Amino acid sequence: MTSWEEYKAKAWERINRDKEIGYLDPDIYDILKAFFSRQKSYTQSSCSGRISIIDAKLPWERRDSTVVFKDHLKFSVEDLYDVLDKGIVRRLWLIVQGPIIHVYTKDMEEALNVLKLARDVGFKHSGILSFNDKGILVELRTGVKMVHLLKPNLPEEEAKHLVEVSLEILNKGKEKLNNLRNIVELSVANDSMKLGEDSKLDTKFHYRIS
Repeated sequence: MTSWEEYKAKAWERINRDKEIGYLDPDIYDILKAFFSRQKSYTQSSCSGRISIIDAKLPWERRDSTVVFKDHLKFSVEDLYDVLDKGIVRRLWLIVQGPIIHVYTKDMEEALNVLKLARDVGFKHSGILSFNDKGILVELRTGVKMVHLLKPNLPEEEAKHLVEVSLEILNKGKEKLNNLRNIVELSVANDSMKLGEDSKLDTKFHYRIS
């Protein structure tokens, strides 16, 4: 049976592999690294926040839907018109999503500690999702989100306004993500009991991640 520590080690290997091939969100590595620095936490399947446009009947549907634009850092009027010029099959939804971090913890005490840290910096929509061999799965979410139905013939001024608001909301989520990283890093630095001195496996996840 795979131990919790082995799951954590494999997760860290995958993150670095994803980073090398460009699959990892470009601005999420530091927050993931911060969580791995905690003795009883690691992350999987997380998102730093993004702007996307999907072609779907309803914005939450996955079946019969297509992602036609996605970016974690930028969005322009040119991007918006480029999507609109390609035509619409169902409906086009502009969606801005704040960061979502999935953390596996070794025990309930750590899960509650992670939840407290996150909620203190604005991740109010957070909670425990499940229990399995990988640990206790905690989802960290902000309330940062926007969903807007796009019109086929969008006036330029409206397009500019939509892009500005979308980027404003995206950046608000990035601010919260940065605050989360800071508080997690501080929590590790302030707790000498979590320097990983109890085992060789834990030690490599404390201040020695590169």
